[in-house]
Amino acid sequence: MLRTGSAALAATALSVALSSLAAAGTVEGTATYRERIAVPQDATLLVQLQDVSRADAPSFTLSAKRYALTGVPAQFELNYDDALIRDGMRYVVRGSILQGDKLLFTTDTACPVLTNDSGNTTDLILVQVQPQGAAVLANTTWTATGLNGAALGTEKLPELSFGEGGAFAGNGGCNRFSGQAEVSASQIDFPDNMAATLMACPPPLDEVERQFFKTLQGVTTYAFKGDTLVFLDSAGQPVVQFAQAQ
Repeated sequence: MLRTGSAALAATALSVALSSLAAAGTVEGTATYRERIAVPQDATLLVQLQDVSRADAPSFTLSAKRYALTGVPAQFELNYDDALIRDGMRYVVRGSILQGDKLLFTTDTACPVLTNDSGNTTDLILVQVQPQGAAVLANTTWTATGLNGAALGTEKLPELSFGEGGAFAGNGGCNRFSGQAEVSASQIDFPDNMAATLMACPPPLDEVERQFFKTLQGVTTYAFKGDTLVFLDSAGQPVVQFAQAQ
């Protein structure tokens, strides 16, 4: 009788284990960059699976893994709980190459997976974070085209212009703003107390502007890809993408 009970318990445990295994999913692919330079010593590759479904909220990381990096292209594999995935939601994979705390390369575009006709594989092309200072931003004007992983399609898009020494001014879609940013190498820090007008904005411009101003407060790094400027947060994730104004 005791053996029968033990067998039943073992069968139950096996059933639970198999059920948990069946609920696991995997996203895999490769990560590389186009520059013809060697991978720096002690570099690591950080890959993250993120839920970017809500335009009015930060992305949520479902799975992340860090790899020692000896060359590119490098293969990666992320395991996730399949119960977290919902049809119609948006999921992307993002990658960064770091040397210690220094961000060297990062993805500057969303790489969708799992839903909306996307599969469970993706190949990441990372762009180099340029070690340039405030001079490269001086006297340039940019139009925001993406915010927190989502493309912007409102009638009026946020704009940002830089003067000399980190001075900036712009328009969030309704309200004008200005201030002085701290810019050094590839780092940029916007002040908490930006001067701005207080006009009421109609939807959806009001929400886009609110998110744009909020996101600027969390920006720490910038990178270039041709005529595209990308702002990144402290985790190395692209949060605002700009096209250079003509």
